[in-house]
Amino acid sequence: MKKDLLVLNNPIFINQIEIKYDQIYYAPIFQSQIQKDFFYEIYLSIKKTCPRIIWTEFFEPERDYDVLSWNSVNEKKVFETKILSSKNRLFDDLPFEVTESFTNFKKKAEPLLPSTFSKACPPFHKVVIDDIHYYFENKKLASTYFDTRNGLVGRNFSTKFSKYLSTGTLDVRYLYNQVKKYEQKYGANKSTYWIIFELLWREFFYWHYQKHNIKYFSENGLKGALNFSPFKIYTHLEMMNLVKEPFMIAALNELEFTGYLSNRVRQIFASQWINDLSLNWRSGAFYFEQRLIDYDVYSNYGNWMYLAGVGVDPRGKRYFNLDKQLQNYDPESLYTKKWC
Repeated sequence: MKKDLLVLNNPIFINQIEIKYDQIYYAPIFQSQIQKDFFYEIYLSIKKTCPRIIWTEFFEPERDYDVLSWNSVNEKKVFETKILSSKNRLFDDLPFEVTESFTNFKKKAEPLLPSTFSKACPPFHKVVIDDIHYYFENKKLASTYFDTRNGLVGRNFSTKFSKYLSTGTLDVRYLYNQVKKYEQKYGANKSTYWIIFELLWREFFYWHYQKHNIKYFSENGLKGALNFSPFKIYTHLEMMNLVKEPFMIAALNELEFTGYLSNRVRQIFASQWINDLSLNWRSGAFYFEQRLIDYDVYSNYGNWMYLAGVGVDPRGKRYFNLDKQLQNYDPESLYTKKWC
């Protein structure tokens, strides 16, 4: 007798295993309308190749089904043996202990990366396929990523693949293979290496979370006793009334209307939130969790802890001077003008 399959994340693996199941349910976790709309678009794409899949916003933990998910330590506690082994990660497992240092992790992990992954799932979502072709073949943007990655406005300054990686519609191993193919065809440089470097950061936070799990949600992070005291949850209107700087207002508007912020904007925003506004870092992290369409629990909370000085950065809080940042990355105020 076949089981049912519940897909919370990583639908990229469905086509490999769908024959084993009577029914397949897609139940992505979202907290805002913009996240729901993005997931529903993914669902419609999945349904073209897997017609039996059913969208559901409610699932019953007591049912007899297997689970496709982020595959984290806390999920394994909830779903026990039902959770499948498929991971949208570069590594299925690590032969070393994950320390508090990304540099140490990278030093050990890089030699384990193959020239190509033999088992990588090609994307099924046409938008993902088109974006990969656009980035690597049409515009050949991988050659300039290092120089443009801190941009604030436009399509081409970064890969924009994070929303596909976090929702599991793009296999990170497939993306890694695309970078390697690009290097063979057009040449390797600092930019192509830096794309893989960023994938390793993503990998680091995932494995680091497996070690520390609930500490990621503690007020003290890695630096002290567990503290899950309540924190303020802000609405968009409350946030708009709270911040004063035009840049911060612009960031809130972009996030509200697109569900996205560039990495540079996220860092500046978090620095302003923590250092200049003296607000709880968990409030900011949760606000991002509610709205980002590329929300990844490990990277989101790992980076907020990092900026708050309670994460993996041994130097303590990271402070980004707003005027200097805008002078460097938005000297003509194009970002602020666009979103204010």
